[in-house]
Amino acid sequence: MNLYFLYIISLQEQPEPGIPKYLAVLLAVTLISTCLYYISKYLETVYANKYKKPFFVHFYLSSKRLPKHLVPFLATNSLYTKLDKKKKKYFEHRVVRFLETTKFVGRDGLVVDDDKRMQITLLVIQMTFGMRNYLLEYVETIILYPSTYYSILNKTENKGEFNPRSKALVLSWEHFNHGNLDSDDGVNLGIHEITHAIHYCSLKCNNISSEIFHDTFLELENHLSSVTLRNKIIDSKLLREYAFTDKFEFIAVLVEVFMESPDKLKSQFPDIYGYVSRMLNFRYFEAQA
Repeated sequence: MNLYFLYIISLQEQPEPGIPKYLAVLLAVTLISTCLYYISKYLETVYANKYKKPFFVHFYLSSKRLPKHLVPFLATNSLYTKLDKKKKKYFEHRVVRFLETTKFVGRDGLVVDDDKRMQITLLVIQMTFGMRNYLLEYVETIILYPSTYYSILNKTENKGEFNPRSKALVLSWEHFNHGNLDSDDGVNLGIHEITHAIHYCSLKCNNISSEIFHDTFLELENHLSSVTLRNKIIDSKLLREYAFTDKFEFIAVLVEVFMESPDKLKSQFPDIYGYVSRMLNFRYFEAQA
């Protein structure tokens, strides 16, 4: 009798053929999650095509805070000062994340201090504040020179450049500062080079913010195909001549004007203003009106 019971128990202990239950559950969860991800991505693309904005912009499991000695710099940014309390927390969180993920390097004896790091970071976060994907994937290093420098990439004397191969943004600190001091002349080195980085990301990256930027830019290009409109833009002298070098320089100069003189752009070319606003999902000028 005892041998019979041992035989029955041994049969019950034999593993069932096929995939173990925990692996089957894990596989099912993975497949369902993957399906949900691609469905949600597709639905958001449809939504973005219609409304020109993502489902949401801000979502953080926990908000990061700046060290106390860096907090006063926030008040120097014009956008930050006009945000409500909740959005100020989002802005601060993004500043911290950018500082954590970006390396700053000084060249030709330039010392990169907190002021330099924060001024550049605040400008990046301001420009990308309407975008969910705000960390520039092709900018890992920001190199600062005291003034103009010789560019090995372009073989020219430069004030600034974006180098996607090195994932670097290179700036003359003198000219970056000058752009910030004269804030309504439509010439701002920082805005210009950051726009190049955003534009490049829109061509290479697979995220909703890049998709919106790229698709809206194509719409803007089509809008600008009118010879009459192009002549009107040239005659207005709202954009400096460098804007007409090529389409990449055009959008970089256009964003400079958008950020520095939104009222001028909106009053003279409301359609173009609307395209830029949608490209960056930057609707804070309207909120402040």
